[in-house]
Amino acid sequence: MDLFDIVKKIFNQSQSEWDKVAKNDKNRNFFMINRIIGIQFPIQANQFNKLKVNPSPVIDWWHDSLSHRYSKVPSWIFTKTNKKETSKINPASKDEETEKFLMQSLSVSSRDLALLKKFYPERYSKWIEDVKDQIGLKK
Repeated sequence: MDLFDIVKKIFNQSQSEWDKVAKNDKNRNFFMINRIIGIQFPIQANQFNKLKVNPSPVIDWWHDSLSHRYSKVPSWIFTKTNKKETSKINPASKDEETEKFLMQSLSVSSRDLALLKKFYPERYSKWIEDVKDQIGLKK
């Protein structure tokens, strides 16, 4: 059983659903469950970490105490994180011929040119335009 399946069942008031959660699953997910619930209840979660108790009864305690307090999974369970910035993929470079010429004449790899493009985009585009003029590719 996955972590968030167990978390959903912690807040479910049905005891028969909770009994389906295996002891092994409770033990395996103890750290993350305690950490997630520790967002709202830091003192209790910290005490469970300090006392080094058996994980399965601790998860049962979380279920017993929280299933009566909440009728559904509370919003603080699902916290927002910073999303990783996705890089825009350029399908085909307009300056492909110029880049091929530069790779051959300067004996550099496409990775070197990509790094130049990434770290110095304005200078790179100006340099490419200048090279285009010099080799006669610009129309």
